[in-house]
Amino acid sequence: MRFTRFIAAEDLKKLDIDIVSQDLKVYLTRLLHRQIESEDSEIEILRQNSVINKSRSILGLTIYVLESDEHGYYHPAEHAWHNGEMELIFRRLNTIQFAEFLCELVEDERFSMEDVNILLERDGVSFRISKVLSTEPTTNTKIAVSVLPIEYLETVGHSEEHPNVRLLVHRMEQHLEVGDYAGVLHSSASIFETVAKQVVALPTVQNQTLKSFFERYRKDSLLPETVLDYILSVYDKRNITPLAGHGSTLPPNMSREEAIVISEITKAFIRIEYSLQITAKT
Repeated sequence: MRFTRFIAAEDLKKLDIDIVSQDLKVYLTRLLHRQIESEDSEIEILRQNSVINKSRSILGLTIYVLESDEHGYYHPAEHAWHNGEMELIFRRLNTIQFAEFLCELVEDERFSMEDVNILLERDGVSFRISKVLSTEPTTNTKIAVSVLPIEYLETVGHSEEHPNVRLLVHRMEQHLEVGDYAGVLHSSASIFETVAKQVVALPTVQNQTLKSFFERYRKDSLLPETVLDYILSVYDKRNITPLAGHGSTLPPNMSREEAIVISEITKAFIRIEYSLQITAKT
């Protein structure tokens, strides 16, 4: 998505690596259902059509024109289609699209900015919705996406329960820059474990190591088997490499070339996994 209403161009690359959990998308879907529901099914479908078309526009899909019969009622098939589309309204959006859609909903007063930001913080996402000064003559403020700086994520915005992938990737790149190749390996394994927990999305795996639930991840992941084997090999390598997974008096036995390959492959694999998971839910 190259043209965005609410995200500054310089922030697009920062959000490209960030991941929104499936749990948050499902929860927001339920909230939106509640916000637009009506005892009158004809009014409710009109509200559904409005928010569905906003989501479809952000995705670049065709707009669905809702047409009633001569009495102003809608065919049961119309209600069924809209109910199905409502379940996908957040799930098929990537992080940038998700942030844009949230801003649309806040702007339309479907959600409050304060409530949304609380949920984003709990999910460990690295952006918030804010009000900024507007250059438009008709209003003093407008809604915008504020991407949190890495320095903030390093302190307040990061937790062991909900690690932020963008922060972990930044750490991996910093390790590579200063020549800490064992640190690159450690960060890569942490990234793979974090993404795997989001893909599996079961409370029972949240406090487990990647190795202990890897077969479940293998089942839920959409990555090829050879890629999953590589991820597991990186995780195993971290546990035996000096200064990567444990303290040691021995120097790490990793080259710069190997660290570069691990760093680049890690970023590529998590983007592919996230894209495949979104595609599978459409």
